[in-house]
Amino acid sequence: MPIEKPLYASEPDEFEVIDLPSLLEGFSEWEKENPGGTWKEYIADKPVKLSGGGSVEDYGELIDAYLKKIDVLEGESLTEYVSRIRAAEKKAND
Repeated sequence: MPIEKPLYASEPDEFEVIDLPSLLEGFSEWEKENPGGTWKEYIADKPVKLSGGGSVEDYGELIDAYLKKIDVLEGESLTEYVSRIRAAEKKAND
């Protein structure tokens, strides 16, 4: 019998609140001229600096995976997905 535990999302970080919405908007505009393009290609084509530091390429790969429904839980938002994957990666690296 599986053990179910609630997943509590942490507070969104500065990237999720400030940078992610602007990246989503920029990607939508870029995608009009590059149909079928991926986040990774968008980031490579137009380098983006994050106000809080960090790697945009890592987020690009996560967003591509989310859009392809790789390891996405039912009803999970992009923010929840990114938070969950980042927490799992951090735990694995500790």
